[in-house]
Amino acid sequence: MIKLYSNKKLLPPLALMCAVLWAMAYPLIKLGYQEMCVASDDLGGKILFGGVRFFFAGLLVLLFNFKSSIKTRITKNAFWWILLFALINTSLHYMFSYIGLGHVQSSRGTILDSTGSFMLIILSCIMFADDKMSIYKVLGCILGFGGIVLINIQPNESLFENISFSGDGMIFLNAVCAAFGGVVSRIVSKKADMTFATGLSMAVGGAIMCAVALIIKPNAAWRMSVKAVLIIIALTAISAVSFTVYNSLLAYHPISTVAIYNAFIPIFGVMFSAVILNEQMSYKYYVAGIMVTVGIALANKKAKDRK
Repeated sequence: MIKLYSNKKLLPPLALMCAVLWAMAYPLIKLGYQEMCVASDDLGGKILFGGVRFFFAGLLVLLFNFKSSIKTRITKNAFWWILLFALINTSLHYMFSYIGLGHVQSSRGTILDSTGSFMLIILSCIMFADDKMSIYKVLGCILGFGGIVLINIQPNESLFENISFSGDGMIFLNAVCAAFGGVVSRIVSKKADMTFATGLSMAVGGAIMCAVALIIKPNAAWRMSVKAVLIIIALTAISAVSFTVYNSLLAYHPISTVAIYNAFIPIFGVMFSAVILNEQMSYKYYVAGIMVTVGIALANKKAKDRK
């Protein structure tokens, strides 16, 4: 698997696959809420939904990596790093997200959420010697963020009304967790097998979310059906595959060259919403897609050595 994740030619399709899977999760989560009767103001129910998803995704990763998992021996130092990874990258990341999305308009939430990827690029360039900032990366980030803003602005709409800590603040903290989670994943990869660490962190993080949800208490019992079970299975598989691949890519490549592909997530998200939820498409989504594509190409372009 090391050859798979460390191959520079396979980085673009693998990173793009993760973006597609995460984008697909957005409309599936909405469908899951509808099918299981999880109300928009049911914070406990939403956190429990996410906790169940990540707990079983983590178990799925550990199960598929069973032989390696039972042989893996982690040091005390590595265990604490994996626990920190679980808290930041799963528990806090998604709890902040679920709290914030109930108090902020979706367009502003998407823009704030996307800042996490660009913060991760900046942090990586500061903290890791193999990741250097360049004018191309700056231009790539500007184009990528510009594309995300484009798909989320509406004529005569202000993005700066009714700003609140419970809404905007929570989404921003969610983005910060995403950024630091990426940095911690790089550190964890030096201390333990990344697939094992990803599975364990998701299982532990999901269990913490379930415990918090049960303390808050969901507003109502879930309505289970075959469709609801299939949605949970699909979301579990998406989390298991995307986080395993993404975290492994972060371990073998400069973080900025991987994280920039996350700019595609909101682009693909609105496209999948149009297909799955019958939401309206617009020409600006295609323009935004072109902007993000050019931005990614620039961010991955190496500056020529000065003679």
